[in-house]
Amino acid sequence: SSGINAEWPLRPGICSDKTGTLTTNQMSVSKMFIVDEVTPDVTKFAQYEISGSTYEPKGSVSHNGRRVQCHAIPELHELAFIQTLCNDSAVDYNETKKVYEKIGEPTEVAMKVLTEKMNPMNLDMSKLSKSQIATATSDAIAEKFKKTATLEFSRDRKSMSVLCTPLDEQTSAKCGLTHGNKMFVKGAPDFVLERCTHIRVKGEKVPMNPAVLRNILDMISLYGTGKDTLRCLALATRDAPPALGSMNLEDSRNFAEYESDLTFVGVVGMLDPPRAEVYDAIERCRKAGIRVIVITGDNKGTAEAI
Repeated sequence: SSGINAEWPLRPGICSDKTGTLTTNQMSVSKMFIVDEVTPDVTKFAQYEISGSTYEPKGSVSHNGRRVQCHAIPELHELAFIQTLCNDSAVDYNETKKVYEKIGEPTEVAMKVLTEKMNPMNLDMSKLSKSQIATATSDAIAEKFKKTATLEFSRDRKSMSVLCTPLDEQTSAKCGLTHGNKMFVKGAPDFVLERCTHIRVKGEKVPMNPAVLRNILDMISLYGTGKDTLRCLALATRDAPPALGSMNLEDSRNFAEYESDLTFVGVVGMLDPPRAEVYDAIERCRKAGIRVIVITGDNKGTAEAI
């Protein structure tokens, strides 16, 4: 009468939360990609692997096993600008605990950490303290722009953006601007890509077409359903956004219109990695005949990957 079937074999089990128990609860960007070449028949991607899985801004960016200098690749330079400026989080070095800690949302902190690893400003980090290393690149990027408006995230468009003005000619040139503002956008790939009319390829603005869009979405699907099951965010720009005075920032229903005519720059894939000791612990449970059940509000694919 209680709903328990007497024929079911009784087996000891452990129910475990996933985030923060089986995993480190420290989101980290482990992969990212940009479009490297577009032809009528082929879309080629440049994929990058990022080492390090904590909030410590220590790690490298590599392509096909070789470390890359991100400041020399226009799309990576721009990607770093977007993920840093579309971001209200920070990384802090706790002098007492001797660890790097997050201030803000884990996904945003993961992108701030990636910015430091990428070092797109090519800063000399050798003489900086651990506290300075936590924000050196992000601070340098913030000094290059004046943030004039923020279009906060809304569920209908699943994105957010910032309107920025470059503060010097060199920054304007790197952003492909001769004057005025630039809008940086980040959000759920499907929603951002449906508003992209162009792609950034080797520093140039190339028209988007259905075949390229399909190939980008296929690549994102691989990131989201592979062995790592990465959470993906798309990064884009609007090179000629509306004038600030013409936008109604009090009504978020207008934001998708403002975040249109976008240029796709790239995608970052994040993982909350499993704790190092989890594998052995689960193996010991299995050998002892104890069933381990993961309880999570995350999607099934992510739980299975962990």
